[in-house]
Order: sequence, then C-alpha cells, then structure tokens
Amino acid sequence: MQHASAAVASAAVKLALRGEPFQVSDLQHELTDPPSRQTIYRVLRQLEADDWVRSDHNTWRPDIQAEMLGDIDPNPDRGRDKGMSFDAEELLGE
Repeated sequence: MQHASAAVASAAVKLALRGEPFQVSDLQHELTDPPSRQTIYRVLRQLEADDWVRSDHNTWRPDIQAEMLGDIDPNPDRGRDKGMSFDAEELLGE
C-alpha cells in the first residue's frame, strides 16, 4: 500500500480479526515501511472510535466490529459431536 495510514489500518484490522491482543510493535512488524508511532496511534484511535479495536494500556484488543466479523467459523461442523447428547426415545419411553 502506498498510503501509510491505510497500511496501518489494514494491518491493525487484520490483527484484530485474528481475535488476539496486539501491540504497536506487532503492527510495525507487519509493515514493510512503518510510519511514525504518532501516525500508528492516530490510526488506532480512529479504529477505536469506529469500534474495531479498544485500548488496554499498551495493548490493543479486538472490539465489537472485529469480534463480529472474526467470529465466523470456517468449519461449522467441527466440534458438533461435543457437548451433551441424549436419546429422545429413551427419554420419552418409546
């Protein structure tokens, strides 16, 4: 990406969609030519205002936008056999 702010926003959203906390240094590692920390924080504050991330001191965590979009399970059948199961015929006495 040519524009530094767009590159930061893209990297931050990508990290947030993973559902894990990240720090500014993680963003800098994602970028080939990272901008100043001031630019990174400015972009993060805008993403925070738009509910993509939230600040927890020096750590950024996914917020509602990223949580909703990142919560899509690519394998919906996985884990289907887990949990409580029962035999309906046995319960109904049939």
